[in-house]
Amino acid sequence: MLTGSLPITWLERGTPAAGVSASAQVSVGDPRLGLWVRLFGQPYRSAIAMSLGANAWIPLRGLGATDGVSDKSSDSGFRILPKLVLGGLSHRVLWSLTGGFMYRPAARLGVGVDDSGSTIGSEVQLGAAIAYADTHLRLAVGPELVASTVVLGSANVKPFSRDYTSVEALLGLHYNIAHLLQLGIGGGLGLLRTPGTPDGRVLLRLAYAPWPKEPAKVVEQDRDRDGILDADDRCPDVHKGERPDPERVGCPIADRDADGFLDPDDRCPDVAAGPHPDPQRPGCPQGDRDGDGVLDAADLCPDTDKGPRPDAQRLGCPTGDRDRDGVLDPDDQCPDLHHGPKPDPQKPGCPAKDRDHDTVVDPEDACPDQAGAPSRDPKKNGCPSLVVVSDGKLQILAPVFFATNKDVILAKSTPVLTAVSEALKASPEIKKLMVEGHTDDRGKSAYNRDLSDRRARSVVKWLIGQGGIAQDRLQSKGYGPDRPIADNKTATGREKNRRVEFVIIDPPQSSSVRTLDAASVAVPDSPDQSDGNGGKKRQKRSKSSK
Repeated sequence: MLTGSLPITWLERGTPAAGVSASAQVSVGDPRLGLWVRLFGQPYRSAIAMSLGANAWIPLRGLGATDGVSDKSSDSGFRILPKLVLGGLSHRVLWSLTGGFMYRPAARLGVGVDDSGSTIGSEVQLGAAIAYADTHLRLAVGPELVASTVVLGSANVKPFSRDYTSVEALLGLHYNIAHLLQLGIGGGLGLLRTPGTPDGRVLLRLAYAPWPKEPAKVVEQDRDRDGILDADDRCPDVHKGERPDPERVGCPIADRDADGFLDPDDRCPDVAAGPHPDPQRPGCPQGDRDGDGVLDAADLCPDTDKGPRPDAQRLGCPTGDRDRDGVLDPDDQCPDLHHGPKPDPQKPGCPAKDRDHDTVVDPEDACPDQAGAPSRDPKKNGCPSLVVVSDGKLQILAPVFFATNKDVILAKSTPVLTAVSEALKASPEIKKLMVEGHTDDRGKSAYNRDLSDRRARSVVKWLIGQGGIAQDRLQSKGYGPDRPIADNKTATGREKNRRVEFVIIDPPQSSSVRTLDAASVAVPDSPDQSDGNGGKKRQKRSKSSK
């Protein structure tokens, strides 16, 4: 292989000494020619290769050239350097060791100085380099160390001594452009210096160096080493495993949820089995229907979330609230009794005391030992009036009077209906009240049912219009003779059956709620409802029976 190069010094700086100073212009160096023979191996291909060659320098100054040539960029005589190079490339590591002998005429740099540190001559050169190299990118980068020592030149030469030895460390980058031009960039420092060795320098090299393109190799590969060549392998980077997929050559049977259960065996192929697989359903996690973190197999309440306060005695269950009043059983001093609308502040979960059971709690009851009715007047709240709440019943103590054989309410009924409306206003917990109309069995049943229904509706209209009660709290219905509370064979029994009742239907009561006492309600004079004494006589008897 033949080589040739022409060095150019673009910039030189230094401190003048002994009549020598840095060149102030661009200088051309001596051209270099080389001849190289490969002994074995392939450079940039083999792990170890050896080449033998020589470089020769043509002295421009010695041949009389002066333009652009300085006494520091060119020698006065010929130089030649036989060299042996050992190197190689393996695993992207490029390395080399060099050794050679440069013959050059002896010379002295400077005026009025002795040989030490100023004499040059024939020298031994040694070099070592290592670099990271990528042949595909055509790139190499790494450090290089070059050492030389003068062995011939004058009688005072001392090889390998400080004044006759040079050591230079460089860091370089090489890149081949378009497989054609070699670009080199480097820089380094002079550690030990003979004349001509710089303190530091930066190098730029551009060379014609064709880089042969590697022929494309057609190699049958099996990247996953499963015995199926990549050309046929549907999964070239995944081993086919112990159970290949018969539908996809070279692929293992899928495990979509990556839980170790192959899809054909996995009862839940899209849900991982997790740390607690279901022994009855391969590939499925144990269930947690209520999503409280306690698996169904251990959850005593699998359909109910354990909540923020789980039951310590029943895994997966919330702490109980038997009376459903919002106070959990461990905190509830009355766990089987709802605390109601007026809880006892001293006893969590318990209703406030109501000794006379009239729905007015003792702290608010003006008559705590005598059943009464709610009132918005604190002095009358819970005290007896025309209406009494007792044992969950709304009772009227005076009848509702109607015009004979009509649904018109008489004025004398105003006090009792007013008492009913006041009790309702003072009892917002009563959300729905049913007004029922009833008759005895005299006369035609259909007529009696219609009359009782119209009278019940009249009471509802009165409570809405004059009593100020919201319409959605009231309902009405007439039952005629269908629900007797006494024997219709006697005048007294028939009188009891002719009545108006107020039934609490929301909230639901623990037993059938009926009013008391409707026995003295006046009934209109009519052929089907008369006991033969006239309405006025019956009204007088009703008053005397109260």
